[in-house]
Formats: sequence, C-alpha cells, structure tokens
Amino acid sequence: MKFSNDITFKINRFEDLTSTEAFELLKLRSKVFVEEQICVYLDPDENDLSSDHVRGLSKSGELLTYCRIYKSESWHIGRIATKNSARGDGLGAQMVIESINYCHSKQSSLSIEMSAQVYLTDFYKNLGFAPRGGMHLEDGIPHIKMSYQNNL
Repeated sequence: MKFSNDITFKINRFEDLTSTEAFELLKLRSKVFVEEQICVYLDPDENDLSSDHVRGLSKSGELLTYCRIYKSESWHIGRIATKNSARGDGLGAQMVIESINYCHSKQSSLSIEMSAQVYLTDFYKNLGFAPRGGMHLEDGIPHIKMSYQNNL
C-alpha cells in the first residue's frame, strides 16, 4: 500500500478547531455522505462535540481526508471521508492507521470499533479490523460493526 509523505495529520478536539476548520470538515462530510452517497440525514451530532477530529491536510493546507474518534466503553472511529479527487492514493488507509495509533497512544487497553459500510469490509480487514455481527442499515446504507484485531 502506497502512502503519501505530502500529507500532514492534525488531531484536534472540536473546541480547538477554528470556525474555518470545522466548516471544512463538515463540508467534506456533507459532500461525501449527503451528496455523493445521496443519504439525507443530519450529519453533525452530539458526538462531534466530544470527539477528536483527525484531519489529513495537503502541503497547502487543503483537507483531503478526515475521521472522528470518540471514546465510550471503547474507541469509535467514524465519519471516515476522503475527498473524491484524493482517492486511490492510500490516504484513507493512512488516516485510519494514524487514528489507530492515536487511540493506542491515549488508552491502549480499550478496543477500537467502527460501523463500516459493507462494501468497504475488505478495505478495513486489510487494516486489521474484523467483522462483528451481521449487516444492519444506518440511514438506509448497509453497515457492519467491525473491531480492530491487530497491532500495526
């Protein structure tokens, strides 16, 4: 898997994001989840306020890939999105690995979970996640719960 050296990852609490940074990440999420996937739902939710927001930025500061991480009884990685023009270069995988490492650095005793779109199951398996349970619908899109199994 090819990784880019031209990307910088920044991880911030919601309250530490500037208004422009918050706008850009919400815009990317809306572009991917609402517009591209034609899934009409209220994207910002209460988890945004308590999440760590992982942003993959180009050298010029453009947001290319994103996810959020929040902790309850386990770590949850979600809202994973990569800008359409930046797909196919391994940025999404690089961002997930960055997120896994971040979770382990904060509290490695907790499991890492996600609810993945079913068509991406193999992508996440290649990053160390394993399916847990059956398929379910989230906002009309088939998802499956997955748990991280490996140490990268």
